[in-house]
Amino acid sequence: MSHSMRLVLGSIKPLTHFRPLRSAYQLKGTWWRLILLGVLAFIVVGLTSFMNIKYAGEVPEYAGLASNDRLLFLMSEVITDGVLGVLTFVIIVLVGSLLFWSFFQEVGYKRLTYIHCYVVFILLLGMLLQLPFIPFLQEPSLISPYSLGVYVDLLTNNTFWLYFCYSLSVFLAWGTFVQYAAIKQSTTLSKGYIVFWIVTLNLLIVAFIAYIRTAF
Repeated sequence: MSHSMRLVLGSIKPLTHFRPLRSAYQLKGTWWRLILLGVLAFIVVGLTSFMNIKYAGEVPEYAGLASNDRLLFLMSEVITDGVLGVLTFVIIVLVGSLLFWSFFQEVGYKRLTYIHCYVVFILLLGMLLQLPFIPFLQEPSLISPYSLGVYVDLLTNNTFWLYFCYSLSVFLAWGTFVQYAAIKQSTTLSKGYIVFWIVTLNLLIVAFIAYIRTAF
């Protein structure tokens, strides 16, 4: 039996989509969808970088440049951030799957990377839907109305907690549910064990990213 990667269907109906995953000996359509995810990541992160600079003033030195130099500066930043975005999502898939594999060895590393591709797709969708708010709010993409950070921002100015809470979005929750649905269909482990470790690992990853952002 084979299982085909269908990012939209799997994200919308994970409970039924991943049902055959455990017995599947072949995962179809993976490579070209990985390439598609890479291209999508480059475009979405690049657009986010462009709008952050253009409308949210994320890079202050941009305003001081001569008009002839602004286009070159924007292109350089967009391409650089786009490439870094692709690398970031590759790390999420490969390293994130390795971290999850420590607790879900029955699922297997290959299937975990397969599952994490859906999570990346959902996170990219969240970034895409965030784009209109950048010029509207004139705030960088970090300030997301889809996240818990908009409420925590009223309570604290601590940079770490703001980064941490702005990452706790409805799209992360959606991705977490997809992880649960896929892993539950692929293992005999208890629901409590699966929920505990998925939530814990995701929170640890978010905390690590928030620490990196504040430390450097």
